Order: sequence, then structure tokens, then C-alpha cells
Amino acid sequence: MHLIMSPLEDGLVSGPGLSVAQTVFTYVVIPVSLFAVIALVSWIASAPRKDADESALTSIK
Repeated sequence: MHLIMSPLEDGLVSGPGLSVAQTVFTYVVIPVSLFAVIALVSWIASAPRKDADESALTSIK
């Protein structure tokens, strides 16, 4: 009898399913936007900066 009831675990009640729009938003839109934000932040952090005037503190001649 225990094997017949095995698909339902104690306390497990399945909820309503996700719609197509919710699934696409959850598994496509959110990860792609997070990737874009992380890529943008890393690009901004590593972007070349404008050359400033050399001073005696930053260069040796």
C-alpha cells in the first residue's frame, strides 16, 4: 500500500501551474536581464579611463 501512495509525500500539496508568460518571464527574461546588468557593471568597471596629466607622484622620468 505504501508504494501506491509514494507519489504524494506527507504534507505535499501541489499548487496551480505557471502560465506560458510566467514561465518565459521566470526562466528567460529574468536570467537574461541579470546577465546584461552584470555584464554592464563589469564593462563599466574595466572601461579604459581618460589619461590624466602625469604628475611626479604617478610616474618616474
